[in-house]
Amino acid sequence: ELKLRQEELVSQQLGERTRVIIGRLSNLYGPGQNLGKLQGLISQLVVSSITKVPLKMFVSLDTLRDYIYTDDAAQIILSLVMGPNWKPGVDTQVIASGQPVSLGYLIHLAEDIARARIPIAVGAHASSAAQARDLRLIPSHNGASSQIHTTLPAGIKNVYLDILGRRQRA
Repeated sequence: ELKLRQEELVSQQLGERTRVIIGRLSNLYGPGQNLGKLQGLISQLVVSSITKVPLKMFVSLDTLRDYIYTDDAAQIILSLVMGPNWKPGVDTQVIASGQPVSLGYLIHLAEDIARARIPIAVGAHASSAAQARDLRLIPSHNGASSQIHTTLPAGIKNVYLDILGRRQRA
């Protein structure tokens, strides 16, 4: 609700005076994430594959989410910002891969890449009821599929190599 209110305010205050692009991003992932924040399921899966500390999951493993690699999202955002339309107005864009995956599949893929079982602790939490089970997103940017260069397996491998390298240097 807060984000929608922010979008409304920006649209009201600036929409008639300048070009405004509102980006609604799906789940971003990639190397370099701050691992101390306990955010980013892909990064947390990789950490659990290395440390063997169980990852706590509070939603069903058939929950669908859309993941987009940070570099691909950045390229899409850049193409939107540098695009030819400079007229005042508000342009809301869904920036996503358009390829939903279940959390169960994501875990399996991460295990294949890490070549290790990832300990998962499945539990219940009051906030899990508020989580949508199916968050398929349809990208609104033109040529979305041609701007997605990083496959999910390749992106997860990049995250794995990044985290493994950081842990080895520590």
